[in-house]
Amino acid sequence: MMKATLQRAGSIAVMLPAAIGDSLLMMVVVNNLIRNGYRPVVVSWVVAELADWFPGVDVYRESDVQGHFDLVIELRRTERGAALAAHGELCEMVALEPFRKHGHMIDMMVAVARDVFELANVTRENGIAVPPGIRFRANERRVAIHPTGSHIEKIWPRKKFVALARKLIERGFHPTFLVAPEEKPAWLLDRDAAPCLHSFERLGEVAAWIAESGWFIGNDSGLGHLASALGVPTISLFMRRGLARTWRPNWGRGAIVLPRNVFVIGFLKERYWKLALTARSVLRSFERLRLGETT
Repeated sequence: MMKATLQRAGSIAVMLPAAIGDSLLMMVVVNNLIRNGYRPVVVSWVVAELADWFPGVDVYRESDVQGHFDLVIELRRTERGAALAAHGELCEMVALEPFRKHGHMIDMMVAVARDVFELANVTRENGIAVPPGIRFRANERRVAIHPTGSHIEKIWPRKKFVALARKLIERGFHPTFLVAPEEKPAWLLDRDAAPCLHSFERLGEVAAWIAESGWFIGNDSGLGHLASALGVPTISLFMRRGLARTWRPNWGRGAIVLPRNVFVIGFLKERYWKLALTARSVLRSFERLRLGETT
């Protein structure tokens, strides 16, 4: 049924979520549509700021989209998406069969493209490409670290990130903390963190910094997916294995780090995981990743 809708749609819009990670994951569907001859309009601030990194994608910010579409594809239904599909059809991906099964988000995106839209030429890649002029992993000893995130419960403590950075410096690496402009003033107050601090106004600048770094370490957040999609080896910190099973960055080489399993009850793991996850264990995972081992 959805294949028929797709085939008769004269115009297609894919509205991506505001979150960076969700947007990069949904670009798997967009990439597969393009590979199979469709020309969807992508509505996304994330991809708009990474336009040079997604060649061949027709992208607009939400405020710049006009008119209506025969088919609008969204991860979750929004009022704006419904308005754009007022005279057509809205496809809410989380209501589709692939999302009723437990698996990784990339696999679910691939299943939508293959089994729901019945596309013939399907890949798990999202179409991102390093633009000319960016020297991929040129700074092999530089470690891009994302120590913040949009969900406070997923953020490892600052003092532990600083301790990790100190251990990396002792081993000859150059850790750099990537923070958003609005986060920068608070981090500058930390004398140990300030020398490693970097902040950029646009997501494309963040992508360039990560792409030219040798390694990436971060919380469960969107920049981990960005690093992984670019092919930068990635260490990701998670509070629970179940979350990692679905949301871990899973394009390039990478590893996850979980807290020691000292809590039997689930809510205790979520409350105290930051105490149970040490800088030493993150460093061990980083060293294993460097030696070619993954977890």
